[in-house]
Amino acid sequence: MPCVYQQALSAVRHATKDRRVQERVMRAVAKRYQKKSLRGTPADYSQEVYWIVAQVTGVADPYAREKRECNRMALAMVPDCYAALRCSPDKVVTGAHLAVAGNVIDLGIKHGLDIHRTLRSAVETPFAINDLPRLRQLLKRARRVLYLGDNAGEIVFDRVFIEVLRECYPRVEVKFVVKSGPIINDATMADAEQVGMTSVCEVIESGCAEIGLPLRHVSRACRRAFAEADVVIAKGHGNYETLAGERSRPIVFILKAKCGVVARSLGVAIGSSVLAWNRV
Repeated sequence: MPCVYQQALSAVRHATKDRRVQERVMRAVAKRYQKKSLRGTPADYSQEVYWIVAQVTGVADPYAREKRECNRMALAMVPDCYAALRCSPDKVVTGAHLAVAGNVIDLGIKHGLDIHRTLRSAVETPFAINDLPRLRQLLKRARRVLYLGDNAGEIVFDRVFIEVLRECYPRVEVKFVVKSGPIINDATMADAEQVGMTSVCEVIESGCAEIGLPLRHVSRACRRAFAEADVVIAKGHGNYETLAGERSRPIVFILKAKCGVVARSLGVAIGSSVLAWNRV
């Protein structure tokens, strides 16, 4: 519940500087959640926050400017990523670390950290859960990979990892999934085009503007792509929250555990980097 209110406050402050409107949003959120059951996933609760913010403020995409800036700053770091790959004895390992580093860079951009130092640190930090050997086995046999994107900015590092996967597993066809509309700072088709993802692989929309990948709400085309994938690579909290119990496909979750709920679910410390297979 503290996370719900923090998200509401952050979103409405991005949408408007009018304190009266901000108060209306916070009161509306408090009223909506007063008697809400705590059964379900974190994404279930967070989702309604953003609907309330959009309804009260009239701003559908409060993070639009921040997303463009995150993309721009992340693109400036691509030469550093390529340099790390050139020096790497194992490009898949380094590519996976770069992918999870996107979560760290997202925080660094927001809080004014030295993002270049943060990137180097993330690449050197071992995974608390490391199912990369299993991912390699899956990729050796795979023909179709569905890669579920997370945030703007972070999508740049996903692009670099996908380039590595295509180089190391040339038979694999990768489809990258973005949201069909704005939700928090999640990547949309506009972000995919801005960072050049559309020139690296096929990009498809989820068919909804919701946190993670709630299979009951996505489009028929997205559901079919999920069902046909030999392996699903799912980035970030939202995708983990909505798919952690899914056993119909092999899913590899790549994320940084940023909160206690997700960290406890995975059995790791807050701040840990994770590459975990759902063990179908």
